[in-house]
Parts: sequence; structure tokens; C-alpha cells
Amino acid sequence: MAADDQTPKRRWLKRTLIAGGALVVFALAAVAGLKLWADHYLRSDGFRRFVGAKLSSTLKAETDLAPFQYQGLTVFSDHLEARGTLRAPFARLRMDHLRAVFSTRRIWEGVWQIEELEVAKLEVALEGTRTVEPVSADLSNTKGPGSSDTRITQGWLPNRVEIGTAGIKDATLTWKDGRLAGTALQVKPADGGWEIGGTGGSLAHGSLPKLSLDTLRVRYREPFLFVQNVDLRDGSGGSLNVTGEVQMKERLALLAKVTRLPIGPLLPEDWRVRLRGNLSGEINIHTPLPVRSTPSLSGTVHLTEGLLEALPVLDEIAAFTRTAQFRRIPLTRATGTFQRDQERLTVRDFVAESAGLIRLEGGFQVEGERIDGAFEVGVTPSSLQWLPGSQARVFTVARDGYLWAPMRLTGPLEKPIEDLSPRLIAAAQGALIDQATGTARDVLDTAKEAAKGALDLLLGR
Repeated sequence: MAADDQTPKRRWLKRTLIAGGALVVFALAAVAGLKLWADHYLRSDGFRRFVGAKLSSTLKAETDLAPFQYQGLTVFSDHLEARGTLRAPFARLRMDHLRAVFSTRRIWEGVWQIEELEVAKLEVALEGTRTVEPVSADLSNTKGPGSSDTRITQGWLPNRVEIGTAGIKDATLTWKDGRLAGTALQVKPADGGWEIGGTGGSLAHGSLPKLSLDTLRVRYREPFLFVQNVDLRDGSGGSLNVTGEVQMKERLALLAKVTRLPIGPLLPEDWRVRLRGNLSGEINIHTPLPVRSTPSLSGTVHLTEGLLEALPVLDEIAAFTRTAQFRRIPLTRATGTFQRDQERLTVRDFVAESAGLIRLEGGFQVEGERIDGAFEVGVTPSSLQWLPGSQARVFTVARDGYLWAPMRLTGPLEKPIEDLSPRLIAAAQGALIDQATGTARDVLDTAKEAAKGALDLLLGR
């Protein structure tokens, strides 16, 4: 009886094991079949059209993706070209020699997973002609392999493409008057956007000196590009650090921290022989996007290792004071707060000093090719010993070890006119006239006294 009771249990256990084994075999077969189907579909032209449509939607651009070549789940394409619409952050984009490693692990989630994407070369032009908005692709017409009716696969066909990491060996970005070239980038998704790191390459913009890129770290989350850190350097040891925020097609707001960058390339050509030195400080950069004119710049900067020479006003002072040092002045201090927009450059709180020789304080504006400035010029008392009347008529205020006089500087940047020299000439002439008048008066008084003495002698007084 006990043996008979065990028989149903054994049969139930046997059936359970068989069913479980069948389920395992079926699952393995399903997974294998799914992988086989996925591999087959990845090789289809329908999948290429699907990826192209997704790229067009993501990039907001009209795209052209070259045919795929395959090696297992690794897919290759010679190039991708995209022409941006008015909603895209770029006008033109091209990628060369793409390599994508796909994974089937997220098919159940409706995702084509690209574990790794490699691009040999990327070129992006921010400025240029935009294309019309592309017609949205009907992805329901993308058939699975071996299917004559898309409605069968439409419900479970993966409809998203997600990227794990992307590496770009050589990236070039161009904008109005500027170019970043030869940079290696690493890109990965982060918080609904993209985190981008870069190294190497060079940056050029307008007449500014060409800089080498050390590191780049930005985050993009449409429509914002957050510039977390960009470190640049020049060949002489100067450096530039940039942080800030860009709202695509709206505005740009950056902070540039400058350390010992040569000032020469930043100056008008005719001033490059007059002023030398290394610039340091902080500069705020603001402009609407797309850029239509010169960005607005403001900040506070100072000059080190400065040298000022070949200025007419200095030559005049050197001639008047008989001090050759004024012709070529090493600057121990030069600072100022500035603001520059499309129309003018305004400098306030300007101080330039060669300790123990001369100091200049004031401010000025440059509009077009003309300068208009108001300054106080301070020189040491010993420098004025050869200038008759200068202390009594021109340099009349004593402060901080200098004697001070006001000066206006106006006219063309190339040859500005100052009003200090005419006043020094007038003062010297006045002093000589006063001296001559005094001498003549002394002679006349002496003659008068002599005549009076002679008359007294003749009259016997």
C-alpha cells in the first residue's frame, strides 16, 4: 500500500522535471533564436533606416548614413553626414569611420544597446546654412527579417537606441572666426544628457594667439551646454581657464581666467611695438547666439613684465626733462577695469607705474580708431629740475612721492595728441620771461641807484 502511495508522487515529480527541462530548453532556444533574429535584423537595410531615422530625430537634422559592414554584433559604417535644421545646435556634422558594438541584453526592454561607439573623425560647423525640417520617418514600416506583415513585429520590435560610451579620436568644431581642432573626446550619457571629456588639440579665434588644449570637461543637456572646465595654454607658459554656460541658439556666458598670456596679439598692430608684457586677470564673455557681432567683454586685468616705449608723449617728457629713461619705461605695475562691446572699449581705474620714475592714473575710451582719455601724470621732483616753471605752473600737486599734473589724450590711436607738452612749453616760456623781466628790473634798479648817487655827488648832497 505504501508503495502504491509513492507512485503518483514519483509520476508528478517526473513530469515536473520534464516540464522544467522543457521550459529551460525552450527558453534557451528562444534566447538563441532571439539572438539569431537580432543578428539577422542588425544586418538588414531596415535596421540602417531605423538608425538613420533615430539619428535624424535626435540630432534634429537631415542625415545620410553610409551602408553597414558587419563582424558579429560589431557594425561599421564609412560615414555619417547631417545637415542641421533650425532646431539643431549645428549647421553641419560629419563623422568618418564609425564602429559600433551592439548588445542584445536589453532587447526585452525595447532597446538596441550600443555598448561602445568609436569615431575616427568628427567635424561640426556651428555656423552655416540650415536645411528644412525633415519628414518624420514611419518606423512601423521597418520590417523584421523574414516578416511580411510588420504588425506582427511592431509591438515588440525595439524602438530605442542607447549608447554606453563613445570615443572620438579627432574632433573639429568651427564657429564664426574660431576653430577647435585635433581634440580627442570621450562621451557618455549622464542625467538625461551627455558628459563630454576631451584632451589635446588647439584653439584659435580671430586675432587671438593660438592656444593648445590641455583638458576639456563639459556637460550637455538640451538646450544647455555647461562648461565645467576648459584648460588652455600657449607656447610661452601662459594659460587660460574657461567655465560658464551656453544656451544653444540663445546666449553664451563664459568666465575666462587668464594667467600670463602675452598681450601683443590682443593689441592693434600699431600698438604692439609700444606695449609689451604678460596679461593676467578675469574676463567675462557674453554674446547672443548665433554670434552676429563682437562679443561683449568685461573684467579686471593686470600686466606683468611690462614695457612701454615709442610713445610720443614719453618722447616729449624725455626731451623736456633731459631724462632718457622716459623713452623706454619698464612697468612695475599696470592694472585696469575694462568693458568692450561692438562700439567701444572703456577702461576705468587705470594705473600704470614705473616705480621711482612716473605714474599714470585715469581712464579712457576707444571708439572706432580714436581714443579719448583723461589722466593724472605723476613724476618725481628730480625729473623736473630741467623744466623751468613746471613745478609752479604744471605739476602743482604733491602726492605719493610724485608731483602731479592733469593730461588729456585724444585723437587717432596711431598718433594720439596730448595736452601736457604745450603746457610745459608755455610754463618754461613764462618762467624765462619772468626771469628776464626780473633781471631787467634788477639792472634798471641798479642804474637808477647809480644815477641817483652821481647826482647827489654833483650837488654835494
